[in-house]
Amino acid sequence: MFDVIFEADYGGKYLFGKGGNTWFGMSVGNGIAVSLGTAQGFAQVGETVETQSVSGRVVDVTGEIYGRDIPGRKNALRRVCAPFTAGRLIFRGTHYLRVYVKAAPTFSAVRKNGLFKMQFFAPYPFYRTLVEELHYIGAMKAQFRFPVNYAQPHRFGSRAAGRYTNLINSGDVAVPFRVSLRSEGTCSNVVLSNLRTFAMLRLNGTLSAGDQVELWRDEDHVFRAELTREGVKTDILSWVDEASDLFQLEVGDNLISANDDEGGGSLTARFAFSPAVAALYET
Repeated sequence: MFDVIFEADYGGKYLFGKGGNTWFGMSVGNGIAVSLGTAQGFAQVGETVETQSVSGRVVDVTGEIYGRDIPGRKNALRRVCAPFTAGRLIFRGTHYLRVYVKAAPTFSAVRKNGLFKMQFFAPYPFYRTLVEELHYIGAMKAQFRFPVNYAQPHRFGSRAAGRYTNLINSGDVAVPFRVSLRSEGTCSNVVLSNLRTFAMLRLNGTLSAGDQVELWRDEDHVFRAELTREGVKTDILSWVDEASDLFQLEVGDNLISANDDEGGGSLTARFAFSPAVAALYET
């Protein structure tokens, strides 16, 4: 079994595995049940699937603490994984789950008996990559290289000419993304579009030079929209057009464009996302 680190939001950490003197078993290979909403019409043979959804994931943990300081390790696990604690389970340094403590650790009353069991709950049941994929539209590309001849003209950088980028989601399922927008001039009614699926995300508002906008889903997967203007942050969720439906990236290619009423020449966009998988394995 690989090592797993639980990082609590308040900063506490506990290492499950050899490095933490904790043998453990964790249900990370379990499948995910899909709830189907179906309907059946008059004289229809079979059913029509109308909706599909998944619930959160319960992660069962059982194990045994070993070594010289069993009571100290038990106290550490009890403190870090106390009730009302949330954080991340990090697997092999490559994937993570956002989790809440569902059942705090249960121990034997014998001081040197290290057996324990507990549960985490992950509202979002898929394992996301720890390192995000990054893509840009309209950003500056570095052109300065060593060695350099200062006697000849040279460029430090140039703005990318393309108005779209391909966000390749290599995971098992569609995932949310975060986009950071910056205006170098006037940008009215910014529109992000998926040129393959025709889904779009539109902001009904005007940005001035230096304005920055962040669009993302937070740790609880609630959609957020925030404008930073002259150092002041403002919620602009009301700017999001009601017809918007581009809130996640489909599996595979996602040709995303960024535009506005002025042609998009003053707009730069930075996209970040983490592909997600349905299960992990020990080796």
